[in-house]
Amino acid sequence: MATPQETVVRQCLALFHSTDMPDIAKISELFAEEATYQPLVPRAAAKRGRAAVVAELVRQFGRYKECHCEVLAMASSATHVFTERRDHVTMRDGRSLFSCVNAVFEMDAQNRIMSWREYWDSGDVAQLLGTTSEALHVRLSETHS
Repeated sequence: MATPQETVVRQCLALFHSTDMPDIAKISELFAEEATYQPLVPRAAAKRGRAAVVAELVRQFGRYKECHCEVLAMASSATHVFTERRDHVTMRDGRSLFSCVNAVFEMDAQNRIMSWREYWDSGDVAQLLGTTSEALHVRLSETHS
């Protein structure tokens, strides 16, 4: 049986299963006002505050036209949810790819997301995108600073 914290995380990830821009208002409601999001630990700087987190998620969705987060495993405590996923995306140019992702979500007392940290192999993603790890890291530091 899913915990309330797991239900919130599943709702958040499910909102990205769209071929159009996801429902940003619904996504925003799942985050605490002082939430943080770090899309690639440790390479990308954390976005701080609900508005900055949501803006980063919108920016990311602008790079692809379809996303499906396949949850392989999930574990939780009263304050944390850990996920193992495969994120499948279709890029705007039609290329399809997937990446293996581990993520940690920290929840507040109202079961809103306080922190979301993602861990994935940027070398693997760079290869799938036809670039180098170094070029991808430069791109991440330019767009996530």
